[in-house]
Amino acid sequence: MSNVTEQSPSAGTRPSGRRAKRSEETRERIFRAALNLFAEKGFNATTIEAITAAADVGKGTFFNYFDNKESVLLEYRELQMARVAEFVGVNRESERPLVPLFLHLALTLTMEQEKSPGLIQSLMTAVFANETVQKRMAEAMEGNIRQLATLMARRQQSGEIRCDLDSFTIAQSFQRIIFGTMITWSLNPVDSLEENLKKSIQVFVDGARSK
Repeated sequence: MSNVTEQSPSAGTRPSGRRAKRSEETRERIFRAALNLFAEKGFNATTIEAITAAADVGKGTFFNYFDNKESVLLEYRELQMARVAEFVGVNRESERPLVPLFLHLALTLTMEQEKSPGLIQSLMTAVFANETVQKRMAEAMEGNIRQLATLMARRQQSGEIRCDLDSFTIAQSFQRIIFGTMITWSLNPVDSLEENLKKSIQVFVDGARSK
């Protein structure tokens, strides 16, 4: 298994001002190049040399931002956690109907995967090949569930979502449905991921709605 340090590059160590902007742009370019290559070639077949060539940066620059390929996955974890936190913060008091609300969240969380089924399979391969990445991804998923549970609890209070199950369990079911839909879609992507998510979310909302 590849070695991954517990601490990925943190925002607190990044420079500020114009230099910070350039630094973030470079970091984002490396991150996006890596995701594209993971989707195209698979995680194991993607080398750091290929990532730096695609991002048009030197190999040393890569290591200014990431410890290794697995660290890119931890960056992806941070991105997904930030997306969930922002979505819940914006929509906690929203009165938007449940189906479009949850579809919006699902599409936000799957915007990279929708472009390439291969990315889903590549990410799964990488996660299960490394215990540290696997552990930290699991921690992130639980954190996301706890964030979503606050949104579910708000809709339980308004009477839209059933109250015989706790909000954490309902949020966990939502996450599992999104995750399962992504995996099955990636194996046979006949229709778009969005169409698959629409059907799955309708089933979820029908089951979660108060009777």
